[in-house]
Amino acid sequence: MDAADHHKSSLTERRFGFLLFVLRMAGVAVNMEKQPKAHAAYNVYLVSSYYITYLSVFMDYVRIRNDFEESMKNVRMLFGMGLIMWMHLCLRFNKDKLEHLIHLTESFTWEDMPARDPATGLVTMAGSVQRVQTVVKRLVLFMYVFHGVQSTMHMWANHDMVFTTWYPFDVSYSPVYEIINVTQYTAYVMITSVFIGFQGLFATLVCVACSQFEKLRANISLIGDRRLNTVQGSGDGPGPEGRLEQLKGCVRHHQNIMLYIQELEKSLNPSLGGMFLFLLAALCFVAFSAVTSWGDHTDVSQAVFMYGLMMGNVFVFCWLGTALSDQAEAVGEAAWDCRWVGSALPFQRCLIFIIALANKGFKLTAGKFVPVSNKTMMNVRMYFKISSYILRCMQGL
Repeated sequence: MDAADHHKSSLTERRFGFLLFVLRMAGVAVNMEKQPKAHAAYNVYLVSSYYITYLSVFMDYVRIRNDFEESMKNVRMLFGMGLIMWMHLCLRFNKDKLEHLIHLTESFTWEDMPARDPATGLVTMAGSVQRVQTVVKRLVLFMYVFHGVQSTMHMWANHDMVFTTWYPFDVSYSPVYEIINVTQYTAYVMITSVFIGFQGLFATLVCVACSQFEKLRANISLIGDRRLNTVQGSGDGPGPEGRLEQLKGCVRHHQNIMLYIQELEKSLNPSLGGMFLFLLAALCFVAFSAVTSWGDHTDVSQAVFMYGLMMGNVFVFCWLGTALSDQAEAVGEAAWDCRWVGSALPFQRCLIFIIALANKGFKLTAGKFVPVSNKTMMNVRMYFKISSYILRCMQGL
C-alpha cells in the first residue's frame, strides 16, 4: 500500500471506524487491504452458525406445520431471517462497489461545517453523519447486551434456547446444549450486525451526499452575497475574476456530487429492490401471525415489535431517499438566487450549468421500479393498514 492509499484508508477508518467494525462483525471485510486469517475463520464460523440456525428454525416449522398458529410464529421468523440473509448477501457480493462508494467520500469534507443550522438550530446533514455513527454504536451495544442477558436468564431459569428450533438429536444435555446456544447467539450477532450495519451504511452514505449539497448551496449563496456587497461598494472580497473561479469550483463540486449519487444509485438499487420485496412479504406475514395469535399477549407483542422494526426500516430508507432528492433540487434554487442580474456572461453560464443539472432531478430507486421516497412509505403503510383490517375482519368471522 502506497502513502496515498494508506492516507485514504486511515481517513476512512477515522471517519467511519465503528460502522466498519459493525460490518466486519457481520462478516463483511470492508476497507481491509488483506483479510486476516482470524477474520476469515470468524466469517466461516459466523455464516455457518447463521445458516445452521436458519435451517433448524425451518425444520421446527416442518415439525409443527399442522399447528397453524404455532407454525406462523416460525414463518414470521423465517421471513425476518430471510431479509437478513438478503442484506448479508448484498453486502458480501457488492463489497467492492461499497468500498468504491466509501472511498469516493474521501474527496469530500464536512468536518468544517456546523453540526446545527445557525438560523433554525436543527441538525444539519453534516452533523447527521456523526450522529448516525453514534446511533449505530448505541443500538448495536444495546442489542448485543440486552439479548445476551435476556437469553442467559431464560436459559438459566427455563432451560430455553435462544431461538425456537428443532435438531435431529437431543440438545438438552451438556455440553451440546451450551454449544447450540452459543451457535444461536452467534447467529443473533450476525442478525443484529447486518440489520443495523446495512441501515447505518446507507444512512451514512446518503447523509454525506446531502451534506455536500448543503455545503455547495452555502458556497453559492456566499458568492452571491459577495457580489452584491461589491456592487454596493461595501465589500472587500475577491473581484469578478476571483468570484468566477470560485463559481467554477462550485460547478466541479456539483459534478462530483452528482457522480457520487449516481454511483450510489447504481450500487444500491438492486439491494434495495430485493429488500423492499422481502419487507413487503415479511410485513404481510408478521401482521397475519399477529392476527392469528390474537389473545396471546406475549406473542402479539413480539409480532408488533418485529412489525415496528421492519416499518422503521422502510421509514429510514424512504425518508433519506426523499431528503437526498430535495437536497439535489435545492441546489438549483440556490443558484437562481445568486444575485446574477447584471453579472458577466461567463458567471451566468456557470449558474445556468448548475441550474440545468439540478433541474434534471434525482430519485433513488429500489430495483429501478419504485422510488425510495416518503410517498412509497405512505403507500406501504396504507396497504398494510387495509390488509390488517381485512385480516381482523376475517378472524372475527
